[in-house]
Formats: sequence, C-alpha cells, structure tokens
Amino acid sequence: MFNRRYRPNLHLTAVHIDPGFPGANIEGLKQKLEMTETDHIVVSVDIRRRISKSTNKCFACARERHRRLIETAENLDTFNIALAHHQDDVVETLLLNMFYAGRLSTLMPRQPVVQGRFSIIRPLYYLSKTEVKAIADTAGIRAFSAPCPYYKNSRREKIRSMLHDLKQKNPDVSGNIFHSIFNVRRQYLPQ
Repeated sequence: MFNRRYRPNLHLTAVHIDPGFPGANIEGLKQKLEMTETDHIVVSVDIRRRISKSTNKCFACARERHRRLIETAENLDTFNIALAHHQDDVVETLLLNMFYAGRLSTLMPRQPVVQGRFSIIRPLYYLSKTEVKAIADTAGIRAFSAPCPYYKNSRREKIRSMLHDLKQKNPDVSGNIFHSIFNVRRQYLPQ
C-alpha cells in the first residue's frame, strides 16, 4: 500500500527479529502487515540461549538482534534500515551511557554502521513515546507482547523508572534532557 501510493520507487520490507522468548505472540503483527500488503520477514533466533551466560543480557540481546537485522538487510540488498526509536529511547540511551558506560553519547537520527556500508535511520526520533502511541492508536495499531524474561532487572528499566519518578515533579524532564543534546555548551565542558 505505502509503496504504490507514496513512492513508487521505494520498496519497504518489515523485518521482525523474534528472539525466541517464551510467551511471545506476533500473529497480530503478521496480520496487520498482511492486511496492509507490506512485505515482511520474521527472523527467528534463539537469543535466550545465546545470552544466558552474559552479564549484560540487554546489550548482548540488542547486539545479536542488530547483527541479524544487518544480515537480513544485506540479503535483501538494501543498505538503509529504519528503526522505531523515539525521543524517549534517545533520552534513556543517553542516561544509560552516562551512568553505566561513562560516556556522553546517544542514538542519532541517521547513523552509519559497519564502516558506513549501512545506514540506520530513525524516522520517529523527534516524537515522544506518547506521540507515537497516539499515532498508533489512531491507525488501529496495538502493541504486541514480546515478553523479555530479563527486562524487569534491566538497566534500561531502572532508567525508565527513574525518569517516571522525575516526571511526577517535572513533566518536562525528558524533553529537557532530549533538547540538551542539541544545546551543548562546550565552553563548560573540559577538553
């Protein structure tokens, strides 16, 4: 539908990396993609087994999913990969990197990877999670359950919880953190 109506020379293929966690049900996702005539591929990987001994399971899982996504893109002979990261993901990643990796970095709207062979684009980058959810609700798209057995103890979940608590006192806190990455005062940072 999108391909024919908006950009006849653009071809989209939705790719879902199924990590193989018990209880996941992606049938609703598949039905929506088929209903909208969107080409799609589901890549099944037993990530749980692969990351069971890792001390940072979230990082290992994300790395394995991204590796499989890039392999799939290469097999499809495409070099632009769109991910659904939104503003809240950018803020969480910034804080994760600061708190746990000791570096000031986050996701970018367009990011070259694998020595520039591929580009990760994030078309939802400037939208908050609330805005993305509202758009999805309007389009009749519901979130599907992909239960991660590790998420409750994840560093990202701790950051989310902290941000949630901070937003109770200052609803602008996430937006302010997001805007700070575009308002860097280098004269107040050591060289």
